[in-house]
Amino acid sequence: MEKTTLFRQENGMLSPLTCLSIDSKGRYVVFGNADSVITIVDTRSGKIKNTITGHEGAISATFFIGDRNKVLSCSWDNSTRLWDNKNTEEFIILKHGSEVKALTVTPDQGKGAAGSRDGEVKVFSLSTLKSMRNLQAHGTDITGLAFIKEGTKLVTASLDGECKIWDLSSYEVDVLLNRIPGNIRAIATNYDSSKLVLGLRSGKILSIDIDNPTKIDELVGHSDVVGALSIDSTGERLASGSWDRTLRIWSLNTLKEISTGSLLTGINAVQWDPKNEIVFSADFAGTVTSWSI
Repeated sequence: MEKTTLFRQENGMLSPLTCLSIDSKGRYVVFGNADSVITIVDTRSGKIKNTITGHEGAISATFFIGDRNKVLSCSWDNSTRLWDNKNTEEFIILKHGSEVKALTVTPDQGKGAAGSRDGEVKVFSLSTLKSMRNLQAHGTDITGLAFIKEGTKLVTASLDGECKIWDLSSYEVDVLLNRIPGNIRAIATNYDSSKLVLGLRSGKILSIDIDNPTKIDELVGHSDVVGALSIDSTGERLASGSWDRTLRIWSLNTLKEISTGSLLTGINAVQWDPKNEIVFSADFAGTVTSWSI
C-alpha cells in the first residue's frame, strides 16, 4: 500500500481535519477542519478548487450534493447547512439544539439525517433542509448515521453504546443492539445493506449481519480509537482509520487484515474512491493522504 500526500495545510496551520468525502466520479474531495473551514480539492492535481467559510464551529461532516453543485455540511455551531458551490455566500440552514456530530444522506439524495450531542436526530428534506421528523434517538452524542435498505431505514449509533435501526415508515426502532462494549465512534454499511460495521473507542471493529444482528464478528488490530470506516463499492473490503496512526484494509469475507499503512498522526476520516483502487484519509495534522491499494 503506497501513500501520497494530496493536500497539506500551509502557513504553519495545523488545524486537525475532522471529516472527508468524495464526489461520485472521484474527481474532488471535500473536507472540513476544526477551525470551521471547508475545502474542496482536485484529487488529480491536489489544487484547491474552492474554500467555504461561514460555520462558527468545528466541521463534523461534509457531502457533495447534486454532482458537486452543492455541499452539505454540519458543525459544532449547532447547524446543518447546504451551500451553493458557485456562490458560497448563499446557503440554507437547519438549526439544532446542540453541536451536530454526524450526518448522512440517502442514495437518491432526497433526504438527510443529522445527529447532535444531545442525542437528537433530525430527518430532513435535502432540497429545503426542512425537518421531517425529530427523533430523540439516544441519551447522548450521536456518533454515526447511515441510511440502509434504499433509504427506508436509518442506523443511529451513540456514545451511550447503543446502535439502533429505525423503520422510517413508522419512526419506530426495528432493531436494538444494546450496550455494545466500548463507545461507538464510527459506522459504515455496504452497498446492499447486508453488513453494518462499528468502530469502537477500544480499537475493536465489529462486523454485524443486518438481517441476523445477533451474528457479530470482531476485527482486531487497532490499538486506539477507530475514528473512521469506509466500505468499498464491491462491499468486500473495509478501510479503517485510527488514532493509533494507522490505516488498515480488511476483507469482510474472511475478517482478515489485508494491508496496513502508517502516518505520524491519528486519522479522523477515510473514504474509498468510488472509481479507483484508492482510499483517502484526513488526519490530525491537517493532511489529506491518498493510499493506493
